[in-house]
Amino acid sequence: MAESEEKPYAPSARRLEQAREEGNVLFSREAISAAMLLVAVLMMVAFVPASAARQGAILRGLMLHAGDGDLSPQLAMRVSLRAALTFFLPFGGAVATFALAIGLLQTGFLFRLSALAPDPGRLSPMKGLSRILGASALMDALKSIGKCAAFGAIMFWQARSLLHESASLIGYSLPILLARLMHAIVQVGAALLCAQIVFAGIDILWNWQRRVSKLRMTLQEVKEEYRQMEGDPHIKGRLKQMRARLARQRMMEAVKTATVVVTNPTHYAVALMYDQKSPSAPRIVAKGVDDVAARIRDLARRNNVPIMPNPPLARALFPLPLDTEIPIEHFRIVAAIIAQVWRIKRGMNR
Repeated sequence: MAESEEKPYAPSARRLEQAREEGNVLFSREAISAAMLLVAVLMMVAFVPASAARQGAILRGLMLHAGDGDLSPQLAMRVSLRAALTFFLPFGGAVATFALAIGLLQTGFLFRLSALAPDPGRLSPMKGLSRILGASALMDALKSIGKCAAFGAIMFWQARSLLHESASLIGYSLPILLARLMHAIVQVGAALLCAQIVFAGIDILWNWQRRVSKLRMTLQEVKEEYRQMEGDPHIKGRLKQMRARLARQRMMEAVKTATVVVTNPTHYAVALMYDQKSPSAPRIVAKGVDDVAARIRDLARRNNVPIMPNPPLARALFPLPLDTEIPIEHFRIVAAIIAQVWRIKRGMNR
């Protein structure tokens, strides 16, 4: 609570990005453990039975030819080693690859060579003591105790189930016994996976809360960041471009509902909006020159907005700001143009 009172403001997007560049990212080892366990269970279901059958056939062949003179101990060792590698390498490779992928996804593929440099601050006894006695260490201890209890209960439950079933398996062939053992291993793996997913979720929420709490900002930090952003010419340039782009988008949307577009006819285009129910004069809702004028004309044609060529009026209205009413000296000519537009629309509706 004291920390939130000292830093009452949530971290800004810029502060979060700076923290990421410094290597401060949301990272959960429990999520990696869950991913590894998931791949292990999937490999047990999809890969191990067929691979175990192949390796078993190889070992049976070695045992059948153990007394042959052509089968030397060196050859038998090489065949056994190759069989073991073809069994364990795909399994271990899949688990390691998926664990690495989850780790990279959590960090957003962030690589920092500076993290490999020695940091004398890590050797500080006080910092080491704070890590040992801090909230993170307490949380790690609670997670370890919880995992030991949950995993122990799962293993005990499965062992007791196998013991109760063992008497009924007497007399069955080896393949049936191995299949039952594989089924039990997959059951245990699935139960452990469910428990690990729960611990991973808790760990992710805890790490997220801790990271956000440490990155919270004081009022002074918020003001300082705002001043830096306002003073940064690149930030100001991007903000200016963004505002200009949004203004153009709003302007082009206004063309679709304009009353008339007055043109030069090729260089200038000024869109006017007039509401008969309003006492206000017609307003300028869009304007442009050259390419922008061409876009305004094209948008007007596609939305059935009348286009009226009037070079003097277009040139006179173009310098005026958007969303302003036309000056009184142009009332007569604009009224005549709008009246002509209404006549054309009435003629089209007959």
